[in-house]
Amino acid sequence: MSTFISNGGDGTMFYDNKPAKICRFTKPHFFEGGEKAILLIHGYTGSPREMLWLGTQLHKAGYTVSIPRLPGHGTNKEDFIASSWKDWLRCVYDEYINLAEAYKTVFVGGLSMGGVLTALIAAKFQPEKIFLCAPAFMASDSRIKLTPYLRYFIQTLPSEGKPFYPEPEFYECVKDYCRYDYVGKAADLYTLQKMAIRQLPAIQSKTLTILSKADQSVPFKEKALIDRLLKAPNEYVILEKSSHIVTDDVERELVAQRIVEFLGCCL
Repeated sequence: MSTFISNGGDGTMFYDNKPAKICRFTKPHFFEGGEKAILLIHGYTGSPREMLWLGTQLHKAGYTVSIPRLPGHGTNKEDFIASSWKDWLRCVYDEYINLAEAYKTVFVGGLSMGGVLTALIAAKFQPEKIFLCAPAFMASDSRIKLTPYLRYFIQTLPSEGKPFYPEPEFYECVKDYCRYDYVGKAADLYTLQKMAIRQLPAIQSKTLTILSKADQSVPFKEKALIDRLLKAPNEYVILEKSSHIVTDDVERELVAQRIVEFLGCCL
């Protein structure tokens, strides 16, 4: 494993003097629009690209849209290992605070772990509306519950998983990063899951929850947990065909339409 050396003046992380660069596929995005802003948060081991199509639709609907890149995501293995749940949560807290200072209204939405982070933002800041896209309060792989203990013995395992986006240029950009399962980082995700589940009853924000019956990463039985713990007004969009990346899969037009309707605009 490479050793962390320094942080460049532009925020680039360096390992053994080799920068952990981002590319056009994984960089953050900001679209200036109206006086209402939306913070979009991507998922665990993902990148802003997961939220880019949805973000462009929301921008067309008149919103200012911010899609940050969570620390350690979308660069390389060492960069991801060096990050933690505290970095990811601090990043989205800071972005929400910055947007709330500049814009009249800020809505928040997230995919997968981004949905978990959205719930934590909502419990702390109580934005008017939030939307949770396949929120990973639970994981289909129950072994995540063992990761807080396994992380002391195993850091990474080779992965046979393929990136969601098949273009060779995208894979070249993230191949070092996506070839592993990260036991220690899964433990960080599990920490966030437990925190968010505890905080669900504290959320007062109007909520839209999008779940897919075909999701292989988040079990559909999560709906029962949300129904039991979330006390705020909540609407559901139940998809039939989409994979876990509900924001950019075969039913993405429906997802965007329902989110825009929920927030109060028309495409």
